[in-house]
Amino acid sequence: MKKLLVWGYALQSMDKVEKMGLPRVSSGVLGISEVFNPKKTHPDFDFPWSWFVKGQEIYPMPEKVYVCLKKARGVTFDFLPYNDFFIMSARFLEFIKKYGFDHDFDMSEAIIVNTKGELLTNEVYYLVRIVNWEIKDEIVYPDLALDEDDFSLEAYTNSDKDILLSSNHNYSGAFMVSENLKGKILEKFSLPFLYSLEEWKELNNLDFYWD
Repeated sequence: MKKLLVWGYALQSMDKVEKMGLPRVSSGVLGISEVFNPKKTHPDFDFPWSWFVKGQEIYPMPEKVYVCLKKARGVTFDFLPYNDFFIMSARFLEFIKKYGFDHDFDMSEAIIVNTKGELLTNEVYYLVRIVNWEIKDEIVYPDLALDEDDFSLEAYTNSDKDILLSSNHNYSGAFMVSENLKGKILEKFSLPFLYSLEEWKELNNLDFYWD
């Protein structure tokens, strides 16, 4: 069995991540629209395709969307979770597909702009919709039942894939990656926030906000 790490942005690392140029989604700096409107760059994220419930029709995504970032001079991230979606670069998508990401999720091309509508990058990005109930159960958490918050201190897989998604809510917005892939990730990506599951649990401890 392969031991897994978490590749994502932990709650208590967000100050550090923000200083490195990653948009802090919870602060309202990011807006998504189907048609760019300089007078309303950050509309409510309320489209037929942005809400979906198991057992009901899921609307197709548009060919492209506009992702508007406030106070940004460029794009420093390769992937960014946003609700039930990921904004990810084409090179990131190519990388995760190479190492086993085989989900056929719907996506739109994401045109990333500032509040004036000016392009912030010439790289190709996508808005990818993650449908949680379509994620296969390929991860083993040996001690999950022992934790009342549904965190595990370790995770493994028998899959031949090196990059997986987890259906556990504590790891949504992140990728589960084989320990063997760590070197390649560090070599290829500029913001590779990789954590052991023990570190991930500690850094996502909500008690941090009440100390």
